[in-house]
Amino acid sequence: MEAKTYTNRTNARRAGVAAGVPSELVEITVHKNGDEVRFGWKQKDAPAAEPAPVVTTSKPKKAAAPKVQQEERNGVKRPKDGGACAAVWAWLDAHPGATVKDVREAAPEHGWNASNCQIEFYAWRKFNGISGRTKAAA
Repeated sequence: MEAKTYTNRTNARRAGVAAGVPSELVEITVHKNGDEVRFGWKQKDAPAAEPAPVVTTSKPKKAAAPKVQQEERNGVKRPKDGGACAAVWAWLDAHPGATVKDVREAAPEHGWNASNCQIEFYAWRKFNGISGRTKAAA
């Protein structure tokens, strides 16, 4: 009976692994018949020597920075300190009666994006449980 052959080395290795042989113990054999080349596999002898010691070349991992717990209310998380969104929220905390018009007018003074300020305004309102219309500050 002739051994089964495959069209490329990858298929031969895959067949050896499927037969239960570890990939590192699969030896690929080459079978030439005129112009046709086919590949087979056979199991190598297991190495008798002890495995070489493992040498790590990567740097030791640093301890992960502690995660900052963001306050969450009504399904909205407060932005982390230091960003533009946090600056808008701080302004809104200082001006609780502000409307979206007030926020859009304050945006150029602080160098904020007006559209982003509008989005942050509505997120701030939801965070604080404000819904519906509110009367504008007189």
